[in-house]
Amino acid sequence: MRTNGFFIFLMLLVAVSHISAQTFMNSFTVNFDTSASPANLRFGSGGANKNTWTNGIESETEPGTRVMRLAMHPDNAANPWQGPNFESRNLTLFGRYSARLRIPSAERQPLVGGVVGFFTYYNDLYNDELPKDENGNGLSDNSEVDFEWLIANPQLVYMTAWTDQEEDGRCRKIGRIVNLATGQILLTNYSEMSGRTHSRLTGIENQPETIRSIPDFDASKSFYTYGFEWKSDNIRWWILNPADETDTMILWDYRGSTTVGNSRISQKPAFLMFNFWHTNNWAAEGVRNSTEKPESVFYAEFDWIRYETLADITNDVTSITRKNAISSQTTKTVNASITNRQISLSFPTATNAANIALYDVRGRILFERNIAVMTNSASVALPGSIAKNQVVILRVKTNDSNFAKRVLVKS
Repeated sequence: MRTNGFFIFLMLLVAVSHISAQTFMNSFTVNFDTSASPANLRFGSGGANKNTWTNGIESETEPGTRVMRLAMHPDNAANPWQGPNFESRNLTLFGRYSARLRIPSAERQPLVGGVVGFFTYYNDLYNDELPKDENGNGLSDNSEVDFEWLIANPQLVYMTAWTDQEEDGRCRKIGRIVNLATGQILLTNYSEMSGRTHSRLTGIENQPETIRSIPDFDASKSFYTYGFEWKSDNIRWWILNPADETDTMILWDYRGSTTVGNSRISQKPAFLMFNFWHTNNWAAEGVRNSTEKPESVFYAEFDWIRYETLADITNDVTSITRKNAISSQTTKTVNASITNRQISLSFPTATNAANIALYDVRGRILFERNIAVMTNSASVALPGSIAKNQVVILRVKTNDSNFAKRVLVKS
């Protein structure tokens, strides 16, 4: 949930950074275990009290763990830009985003309005690094994928993805709310006006239709590891099972429209961000009127954050180890290369189909083809639109493997 003040703050924050439209983050991890200013990130706040973050401080609930502590301070007004905001120094795009964090308890003020966010963000109205309205639907692009927690109800997790947003509330977004303590999916919807449901999502846009519960889940009592994988045709939100962190629990595996102008998955780069702020108009589901101004300081804790580029996610089946996820596939090795304008593939055993895709270094898709393979190898001609000396990301998917690497086209 964004406000005009937040947009203006971001515009000022980015304006002083002089970021080139061609500058993108490589994969990085930030461990908040020292008092030094975090690398790869920059801080900003429009609040009256800007003393709202501390790095390398011991966690209040996990002795021995040093964290980044963000403060929601009574001196600061409502709106995201009034609280502490951190963002990546450069843009990001497709890849994996993850964080280990704990939100604050609201027990001492049950109706306090507070939001913790871990997300990506870029809006055409207030950023100028990239061309406007790249999806061509007449609205200002708003590239955003969210994990959010309203601290008045720590059993809930909010997931949202935006492609467009205007100041008057017009937008294009999808959203899901889940109660992880009960395993209940409260809603999964699509909206074209902020604060309103346009339609309930069904079919492939509503997967999985059921989720497992985490007994006694309370995002304020313990640290949990959350993440999402943002790709051109899919966004998948997940949490690691605290009882077995080799078990990745899928909260939403969204695979909706990718038609240009009508895509529900942003194809536009964005900044990685996390923040903590007071809301006076967004109450937590199940806790009416939970929008009170904080009477004292509340603290959210981040143990670490991580961004991995699409090129560095070499195998989507095993790079996040999981049981009981979308499928229990056995990973097999795929070898792929580009030589003499040919994409050459080899498989350990015969396979009957493969999907080949090429992306540029920004993660934008350049070429995609499905091929039938009945042997251990295959070859596909490189399209003429791929220039010599161009660096591309080559991705190959089969029924039991998912391979990606960065390749220089030499001829």
